Amino acid sequence: MILKIDRFKEIDDGTIGRFTLLRDDEILLSGFCLEPAGGDTTTPNLDRRMPAGIYSVAWHKSPRFKMTMPLLFNESVSRERYILIHAGNYPKDTQGCILLGSEYNNQGVFNSKATLSRFLELTKGGNFRVEIENRLQTKNL
Repeated sequence: MILKIDRFKEIDDGTIGRFTLLRDDEILLSGFCLEPAGGDTTTPNLDRRMPAGIYSVAWHKSPRFKMTMPLLFNESVSRERYILIHAGNYPKDTQGCILLGSEYNNQGVFNSKATLSRFLELTKGGNFRVEIENRLQTKNL
């Protein structure tokens, strides 16, 4: 399986993307995601988005969320950065992570708990990779 994320819009203190979960060429789930604002960085503890690229996934038991969730890492972004895929709606909820939802607006993503629940049903304990691309529109200042 592959989770593809195409970042397309910057909002106040956040980044919106489209996600698609694929098995072979079959779309299992799609929606929107929210990440911290840019720029991309490998530096931990900044609440900034990670660089575009390809990531592996490990299953992490989160004491905070009291559930097992996907943790993303690669050769540039260590596991110790604890980039998780979890529920939340607004940029303040990201804390460096990726939030899933079925809808979005300029404040965040919505229906996050239901979208995450379906995502975890489809992926739980399985191997998949995450591919992130930047196709960002420049923010009008």
